[in-house]
Amino acid sequence: MDVILYGLVTVLLAMAVFQAFRLHRHYTGTLYPALFANYLEYFWRYQFRQNLSVSSWLKQELGFHRLLYNSVVDQDGHVAQTYVTLLCTRGVFVIRDLRSEGQLSGKPNDKHWILRRPQAETTKSFRIPNPAAGLRQHCQYQRQALGGLDCTGLCALPDTADLTQAKSEFALLHYKEVVPWIQNQPECLSEQQILTAFEKVSKK
Repeated sequence: MDVILYGLVTVLLAMAVFQAFRLHRHYTGTLYPALFANYLEYFWRYQFRQNLSVSSWLKQELGFHRLLYNSVVDQDGHVAQTYVTLLCTRGVFVIRDLRSEGQLSGKPNDKHWILRRPQAETTKSFRIPNPAAGLRQHCQYQRQALGGLDCTGLCALPDTADLTQAKSEFALLHYKEVVPWIQNQPECLSEQQILTAFEKVSKK
């Protein structure tokens, strides 16, 4: 009996370790480390609680809050845009997680921006859509979904990204700057307003 029990525990632990390893690839290099205290909390909430709508780190830094997640897929079924919407007493913030490392350059009205990445002994340039268009559209979508609450759009990029050559109608921030930027905004929502708006989306 003990052998069977130990074997079962071993299998469950092995499955948990495998899942933790697999999920870690979707955690690093994204906005999530800036929203959760550490990977352990993220993994626990994702795998066991199955609820990433709250974070102990954000509760400490911003107080009462809720998180929503959305992705936009292209015609081939690949994720083209990733968004995190944060509701807190300082407002509703629709954050585009633009996972692009390198130097980003572009102007507010440009249809495309240029992303330059050093590779070996050269630098390669890529053309990417101006993130403002998708962010503007998603802000409008969330505003309707949340019952008309005003939404502030933000573009978040890896801390190593060079943003000095990029200008946008939306704030361009490194991951580590997102929470401090929101902390500087004035309070405008009550806890009940946050819950009511969050429940509107959750019931859909």
